[in-house]
Amino acid sequence: MSLKTIHCRLIASEPVRRHLWQLMTNSNTPLVNDLLQRVSQHEDFETWQRRSTVAYSSVKELCDSLKAVYPGQPGRFYASANQMVTYTYQSWLALQQTRHRRLDGKRRWLNVVKSDAELLELSGSTLEAIRHQARAILDQVKAEDIDPPNSPAKKRKRAQGQTQSANEGSLMDRLFKAYDATDDILSRCAIAYLLKNDCEVPTTEEDSEKFAHRTHRKQKEIEQLEAQLQARLPKGRDLAGETFLETLTIATQQLSETVAQAQEWQAKLLTRPASLPYPIIYGSATDVYWGKTATGRITVTFNGMNQYLSAADPDIKQWFKIDKEYPFRLSCDQRQLPFFQRFLEDCQAYQANKDTYPAGLLTLSSAFLGWREGEGKGDPWNVNHLVLFCTFDTRLMTAEGTLEVQQEKVAKARKKLTYANPDPRNHSTLDRLQNLPERPSRTPRVGNPEILVGISIGLADPITVAVVNGRTGEILTYRTPRALLGEQYHLLNRHRNQQQQNRLQRHKNQQRGAASQPSESELGQYVDRLLAKAVIELAQTYQAGSIVVPNLKHMRELLDSEIQARAEQKCPGSIAAQKQYAKAYRQAIHQWGYNRLIEAICSQATQLGITVEVGFQPLKGSPQELAKDIAISAYHARAITAK
Repeated sequence: MSLKTIHCRLIASEPVRRHLWQLMTNSNTPLVNDLLQRVSQHEDFETWQRRSTVAYSSVKELCDSLKAVYPGQPGRFYASANQMVTYTYQSWLALQQTRHRRLDGKRRWLNVVKSDAELLELSGSTLEAIRHQARAILDQVKAEDIDPPNSPAKKRKRAQGQTQSANEGSLMDRLFKAYDATDDILSRCAIAYLLKNDCEVPTTEEDSEKFAHRTHRKQKEIEQLEAQLQARLPKGRDLAGETFLETLTIATQQLSETVAQAQEWQAKLLTRPASLPYPIIYGSATDVYWGKTATGRITVTFNGMNQYLSAADPDIKQWFKIDKEYPFRLSCDQRQLPFFQRFLEDCQAYQANKDTYPAGLLTLSSAFLGWREGEGKGDPWNVNHLVLFCTFDTRLMTAEGTLEVQQEKVAKARKKLTYANPDPRNHSTLDRLQNLPERPSRTPRVGNPEILVGISIGLADPITVAVVNGRTGEILTYRTPRALLGEQYHLLNRHRNQQQQNRLQRHKNQQRGAASQPSESELGQYVDRLLAKAVIELAQTYQAGSIVVPNLKHMRELLDSEIQARAEQKCPGSIAAQKQYAKAYRQAIHQWGYNRLIEAICSQATQLGITVEVGFQPLKGSPQELAKDIAISAYHARAITAK
């Protein structure tokens, strides 16, 4: 599945904007804030933390009990508050669970590994004997086939997304199990030797300084994770700025007891308070109604919205009777207009044949109704802009993709019928799914599976691309950002200069205590799209079967711990000098939104039917070598996964 999100501005009359703003700021957002607090105080919250999930039914019960406190909202607004709170806590719990696992793994590794000198002293043997035992253990672990057979679906999923890093992780897990299972001192030292050297037996002597730096960096990673696990619970959006005023009152009346407390106060005072309410989630395409004006302008409204506006203002009710149009008109880019026209066509077809049209095959998946911050002074509903975010499955844009989605939904509905107490509505769902809507056809793209486009990220250049023949290892071509962008390369330099100017202005604002900070324009996003387009065109030129992107998960945190460890080694004993060194180093690293760039590449590739694989980027090597290695490792990982 490839989900894409587009957005547009909504044009509405001032009374409509005023009533909607007041409803979202005075009722819906306070309801979400109250629910966030009550969920953390629920008697089952500890159970939810252990399971890393929040029961939606429990959140709904809490919301039902608060309807009398926040009355007068459409039913969809209450459902949106339930979904917003559930999504927020599920995301927070998933992050906490991931941090716990990473923390346990790093602690385990740090407790096992030792320097060569310590291993020699502990084993009472020679380094050559430890290496010989390590080779024997490594061969034995690799020969063991302890993985259970996987289903074809799981194999296919792993073949697309799993690469060398996952295989190394599996090997490391086996070595840890072998370490715990044996009591032989020499074997434990040999396994610790393997774990320290990335599951390999090196032939060179250990650099004690590098080993000390590595263990120190691992300790910094552990400290960062421990600090993140102490993070506050979700608090919601403080539209009235009460947190800022409370912190300011405390900071002006008493001294901080610790440095950490002073830093916490400073962070709260410098953090820009939220100024926009929570968006309204419409999780079903049938909750969004599309129409047209007499002049052909696309309009939209939402489930329960017209009734609320008519009841809130007699003038709006009269306008509905006279004009008979939806209250919101779309204002979007020409690139996005075809998608909104598809939503309109689907809505018209569904409204005309509700009994037979399959709602599950509507192109639109979900929508968010929210506000975007504007500039100027005046009433907030006049300064800020209404925006609509629409998410859809790109496969539903074509007849072939619609057929694929239909088969998935048919299989899901049939599986539900096998349950003990099946829902009878699944029978009607199966009947409607047989009526495929008419969609334009597109011939599926067929590429050469042996040709891969490897992408590496770096500090000097955002990306470097290598087109590789995975079977022979031959490099067909390399591309740097200058070659990819061509005549548009000056935009990349302009964006970097803009980042530098904004960084200097931000520093001046912080020195003056100003809360406003310079914002980035969308030039960086535009450059990302240009780079993504060039990568896709390169893949099409060489008929590549897949594009391999690096796994960026935890990349920032690993770099941060590396920077902190370097700072402490470069400037021992001086905290101020360490901060200055780390700050200068981060300015060179945190200059590009790598995730945004990779997402742009993946989005365009998926829309054209190009397979996207995720690979492991080595930490050392030139950008060209890294791009080549990530492609070749992904190619070999296919063969390993297919076994």
